[in-house]
Amino acid sequence: MRQPARPLPVLALLPVLLFGATACQGAAEPDARAPAAPSTVVVDDGVPGAARAPVRPGAKDARVGGTARLHGRQLGQHLQVVLRAFVDPAISVDKKFAPPAGKRWVAASMSFVNVGGASYGALGRMWAHDSAGRRHPVVKTGELTTGKPIVFDSLEVGERAEGWVVFEIPESVRIVRLQYQDANAQANSGEGYWAV
Repeated sequence: MRQPARPLPVLALLPVLLFGATACQGAAEPDARAPAAPSTVVVDDGVPGAARAPVRPGAKDARVGGTARLHGRQLGQHLQVVLRAFVDPAISVDKKFAPPAGKRWVAASMSFVNVGGASYGALGRMWAHDSAGRRHPVVKTGELTTGKPIVFDSLEVGERAEGWVVFEIPESVRIVRLQYQDANAQANSGEGYWAV
């Protein structure tokens, strides 16, 4: 007499189930425990005066409309700087006020916002770099046809300052890059560069 078939133990079916599940899967999902790609944003380590790596090592300069985020020496000092516009040449509202012969003005519209948790100090320094590698500092001017010069002594949390900075350059040179270096900046974290 024939004995009834006994069911296979579950363990015997395990390899078949595993193989079938693996064969049906699509592309493997990344392991949640795997290290993530390096972030392009510098994280505030909370240590006043600590040196930091550049925000994006090896990255190209920002363009008009591009933002640089700077970190001051004191805990909580964070400044967001945007190049809003660049004009060449820049022209004074006062027709009697102009650069000397052989020179011209170029100007950048800048926006500074205190995005940190502490007040921010005075405006830093800025230069226009020409194609020959020379840099030209900001010069004081009156109001331009494009707007007023920027001035601020300090920015409280959430405050914004906007306006124009002007560079006096020889007529024959071409400006290729702008640089802002904050007066309150930490090493490697207080400069912004824009290609123009």
